[in-house]
Amino acid sequence: MNQIQFNFEDWELVVDLEGGRVNSLKNRGVLILGSFERIDGKRGNTHVCIPNFADNGVKKYGLPFHGFFRNIPWVLVQKLDNLLEIDCETMGFDVHQIFSFNKDYFSQRMIIENKNEEEKPINVAIHNYWSSELGWQGTTLNGFDISLGIKQNDFINLRQLNDLNIPGKPLIKWQLVGFSYAKLWSGFLEEGNNKIFDNNYVCVEPIMEKDENFFGSEKSMMQPKTKIELRQIIGIVNKT
Repeated sequence: MNQIQFNFEDWELVVDLEGGRVNSLKNRGVLILGSFERIDGKRGNTHVCIPNFADNGVKKYGLPFHGFFRNIPWVLVQKLDNLLEIDCETMGFDVHQIFSFNKDYFSQRMIIENKNEEEKPINVAIHNYWSSELGWQGTTLNGFDISLGIKQNDFINLRQLNDLNIPGKPLIKWQLVGFSYAKLWSGFLEEGNNKIFDNNYVCVEPIMEKDENFFGSEKSMMQPKTKIELRQIIGIVNKT
């Protein structure tokens, strides 16, 4: 794996150029986003879903689940003191991920360009794998317990600025630009009528739109030769 490690003050980031994935994000040594062996035998870590989320467009457009970009090589564009930029271009889309830091926040910015000559549907998401080594039961988003939603694989509305509180972790101040909803999920296996869940991570995944009929609709179309920008910003409230 072609991994890039990046340190800035209290932050430590590891990015894998194979899939443009965040292998780990730590603050003061505390794992915030991580890589995990899932109960279904797959390995999961944070990745972008572009141009489609989940099975959006899989049948109609022949797209891969969660899009092209999570399983192909990215290239390093630049690495500065507090910034790391990577790029990937395929199927007429050019995507830049720009990871940057200041003392208080980590930012993941995506700039997506449709280089095709025709409009293309798009519904971008970030498949976050938040570390929850004490379990995700009792996790709250903006004060609301999302444990049941995780079990039911639900969507939840997002604010521009959110409080994510995972047991055993410092409070996460989570700011989003371009995302309206989050998908809640954790890996599981079914045994009879029961589900056995992974507990050491939880996926709270920002997505542009949740409506299953959105992808391919007029509203989802990205015009040719245009760009969009989306971002998540993660701040940590450490106890002093």
